[in-house]
Amino acid sequence: MKFEVIVRAVIHDGKGNLLIGRKDPKTPHPLQGRWHFIGGRLEYEEDPWSAVMREVEEEVGIKVTPLRIIDAYPEFLVWPKESGVPSEYTLHLIFECLAEEAGPLKPADDVVEARWVDISELNQYLDEKESLLRSLRLQDFLRELAR
Repeated sequence: MKFEVIVRAVIHDGKGNLLIGRKDPKTPHPLQGRWHFIGGRLEYEEDPWSAVMREVEEEVGIKVTPLRIIDAYPEFLVWPKESGVPSEYTLHLIFECLAEEAGPLKPADDVVEARWVDISELNQYLDEKESLLRSLRLQDFLRELAR
């Protein structure tokens, strides 16, 4: 079976704030118009640690240090028909990342908005479409981070 590897960044500032992005509501995507943890596809011959740093810089304009892989989470991604992308099996590598700088956020690519939210407010932004929230290891990590 063929599958795509997706790197996802759970970015924090070490003070209980998480960085999330909102996908463009006009661009067909499984997370179209929704808030999510930043990430994207692993490119051919790219190492996942470099990929997650690249994706964060491309999508929100900041540098991060990936600290560890929290989980490897499988998901069948259903793409909107108008995207022209076939639905596919994916493996999401969920990284804990520490923001290196507190500079201005510069949403780009298919992210139209980015913001820091207190971890206690995360559920106000992320919904069931952010499937990573079903990862038990990510749930444990977020509980630990909230302490």
